[in-house]
Amino acid sequence: MSIACVKISHLPLRCEIARRTDLDAQIIIVYHGEESRPVVLDASPNARLRRGESLVRPMTQHPGAAVIRADETFYDARWHEIIEDLLNVSDRVEDTARGTAFVAIDGLSELYGSQEQTVEQISEATAKHDLDAQIGVAPGRFPAYCAAIRAQPFKPIRLPNSRVAVKEFLAPMAVDFLPLEARSTELLHDFALHTMGDLAAQSISALQAQLGSDGIRAWELVNGIDRTRLNTIERSQKIIDSFQFESPAASMDALSFGIQMLLNRAFASVQSIGKAAGRMDLTCEMSDSGLWDYSHVFKEPTDSATLAHSVVMTRIETVVQTDDSPIRSPVENILVELSHLGQGRAEQSSLWREEKTGDLDTALRQLKAKMGSLATKKIVDVEPWSRIPERRQAWAEVTSR
Repeated sequence: MSIACVKISHLPLRCEIARRTDLDAQIIIVYHGEESRPVVLDASPNARLRRGESLVRPMTQHPGAAVIRADETFYDARWHEIIEDLLNVSDRVEDTARGTAFVAIDGLSELYGSQEQTVEQISEATAKHDLDAQIGVAPGRFPAYCAAIRAQPFKPIRLPNSRVAVKEFLAPMAVDFLPLEARSTELLHDFALHTMGDLAAQSISALQAQLGSDGIRAWELVNGIDRTRLNTIERSQKIIDSFQFESPAASMDALSFGIQMLLNRAFASVQSIGKAAGRMDLTCEMSDSGLWDYSHVFKEPTDSATLAHSVVMTRIETVVQTDDSPIRSPVENILVELSHLGQGRAEQSSLWREEKTGDLDTALRQLKAKMGSLATKKIVDVEPWSRIPERRQAWAEVTSR
């Protein structure tokens, strides 16, 4: 099987460089984690930092570095755009991890003219994102990955459909690239088997005796044998809807109402197909032709318009407080796109059977008569996004429906 691997090394770093034109530091460090214990997510290669190490040492070693808090939602969004573009080239794409994807290209030559032109289509699909993607093509998943590692941006490496050629290509590469348990890799180094060529020269029985199934797997891979099949993904469904105000919304209440109406419609469509949305992209078009975009990836897929509305309004309440607020004029149109549609979290059914609601009504009336109206009040969300605590919730009557 001919497979193309698309790899973007240092994706978070490249995303930050692409969107921050003012970055002129020699070293850039992207961190994440708790504020009390921040750790490195990505960094400039010349900084020689490991992902996951504490930010304390890098700050001391590189005092002039630009230190940026990670925006992982933004990185995921950029990577998702690349995956969607790859799906426009081939319907067989495996999204392994953020920054690495595999594309099955068998049978596409009839569509694009040749394998070379197919690879060119993949290259064009990634080049427009300006993230310096590396592309490797080989008769197998693992050799394609190794080819991508050694490729230069905009210069794909294509290996012949030959086990001998693949074996020769892999020979100088370190055994650390093999998909083995850490202990197995350490043992290989202990036995002075540092490269894949060293490993290929060994007998399969000797490797099996020392490493078990890892030994067989490693021997096959370094000898150009890769039986791994792609775990392809399906093109994501999307729900797109828009709302136009009769007159531009100049107040927070009017904007909130329009967003609520739009989300109610969009999530009704999501519910109608029995799905839940994992991602929401919302765009506000303003009367001065300006745009405000907001993307949110839900921790768990949801079909709740109320939850989505609260998320959006919380963000809006935050940005309008800033001096350079992007929402600087009345909003005329709102557009929402719900994607990453999947199954939502299962919810327990109601404890109350329909025929028992009459008994609940009777109990509520008796409670009010005995203790007054305050005995049957409940707290409901009114403006949960508000920065003013008193506006977030209110008392409401308790009913059986």
